[in-house]
Amino acid sequence: MTFFGLAAVNDLQPEKKAESTLSKFKDLLFSVFAFPFVVLLFWAIFAYDRELVYPATIDTFFPPWMNHAMHTFVLPILLGEVLVQPHVYPQTKHALTALGIVGLAYLSIIWVYMSVGIWVYPLLGRFSAAGLVGFFFFNMSVVILLYLLGNELSRRVW
Repeated sequence: MTFFGLAAVNDLQPEKKAESTLSKFKDLLFSVFAFPFVVLLFWAIFAYDRELVYPATIDTFFPPWMNHAMHTFVLPILLGEVLVQPHVYPQTKHALTALGIVGLAYLSIIWVYMSVGIWVYPLLGRFSAAGLVGFFFFNMSVVILLYLLGNELSRRVW
């Protein structure tokens, strides 16, 4: 939502879009954070065992259409964005730094577990400490590969 809100505001700006700070920030958000990691990871785990990421009990207060709005419908919109709007990808070292910062911030879910004793995602409760480290490194590797894939896809399209 943040990305698409910034994209809409950016499109309404009269100045040269490619050179504006807003445009650069929008491109950073798209290239580093918006490309479809959440969609791929969520549905892969959901297909394996729904209870690990989205227990059926959630359906009573978080309807399935809202789940699809967050985890499904964004994929075709993001792929459409690649096709209709050129993005300037940041230097790889800057992108990797941003991904690393977000990855470290995401580890705050461990703080939630340590504070209240409940995992945000039940899947995480099935790992040993070494398994958690491996899982987070695997996820960061996938995120980096998706960044590189998005960069290549954008380069080929534009």
